[in-house]
Amino acid sequence: MRRNVSPKDGMLCEDVKLLCISDRVEPMLHGPSLNSYAKGVEAVISCGDLPFDYLEYIVTFLGVPVYYVLGNHDPDPDSPEYPEGCTPLDGRIVDVKGEAGGVVVAGLSGSRLYSGGPNQYTERQMRLRSWALSVRILRRRLAGRQGPQVFVTHSPPFGLGDAEDQAHVGFESFLDLIDRHEPSLWLHGHEHLYGPDQQRVTYRGATKVINIFGHRIIEV
Repeated sequence: MRRNVSPKDGMLCEDVKLLCISDRVEPMLHGPSLNSYAKGVEAVISCGDLPFDYLEYIVTFLGVPVYYVLGNHDPDPDSPEYPEGCTPLDGRIVDVKGEAGGVVVAGLSGSRLYSGGPNQYTERQMRLRSWALSVRILRRRLAGRQGPQVFVTHSPPFGLGDAEDQAHVGFESFLDLIDRHEPSLWLHGHEHLYGPDQQRVTYRGATKVINIFGHRIIEV
């Protein structure tokens, strides 16, 4: 695996192969071809709006950790429904371990408030949630531990692969997180892609922002 230096922390990290999924159940991942198709994957990242039994199928038959944030079509986080065997990322920072190294990942669930359903937030609410996550990152760094190289959200940052309607506009507070923490990658879902001409990848500075819609296999 290739060794990288994190520009923010000056620390060495190792590539980890991630299967990233969001918004759409993919036939090649929900059947007998899963293990051959996802060979070498060391962890799964879900950006939300996927059936919980789909996540449970993947964690059971692929046999690697599954980490997830919730989307606006997922149940409320306080409901008794959850994907068994999977690890929530909302508001958390986790060390995703690979065979020869690891990557630090942070996550935030939810979309813009548009109908009053679960996992929907105003910009002000998400800004408060983003600040709380930033405080956790700062405490982690003060303790001598590496900050997140990858952020995982359901909605995109404002102006980076989002749409103009109220349900699909991104969060401005996510731009502050990018500028403050300079992650290598920002992974999101929520914005459905229905043609080859639609933009999947955008950038803010050195941060690569990827719309995961469906799935992507990524080495970090």
